[in-house]
Amino acid sequence: MLTIICKDNRQELSFESVDKLTVLNATRVKEELNNLLSKENAHLILNMENIKYIDSTGIGVLISALKKSYENNSTFLISNVNKDVMNLLKIMKLDKVFNIV
Repeated sequence: MLTIICKDNRQELSFESVDKLTVLNATRVKEELNNLLSKENAHLILNMENIKYIDSTGIGVLISALKKSYENNSTFLISNVNKDVMNLLKIMKLDKVFNIV
């Protein structure tokens, strides 16, 4: 589901064969993100280019990853956010909470 690419001391995760982050796949994504962010000073970019829809459970996964990054002095960035997903983040004021590049 997630592909990991390591570049210069940072990891970039991309979704493959998945276009939704929902209750159906959230547990697996959360486990992978938390595992990677549990290391001290990790640098992680979540490429959401293929994600066209996200539900409240998916939002919870992103918030959980951000909390885990704070706990471990790590960096968690989100990149290539789809227009519809970005609109949802803006409505929820989460565009001010997440580092979106």
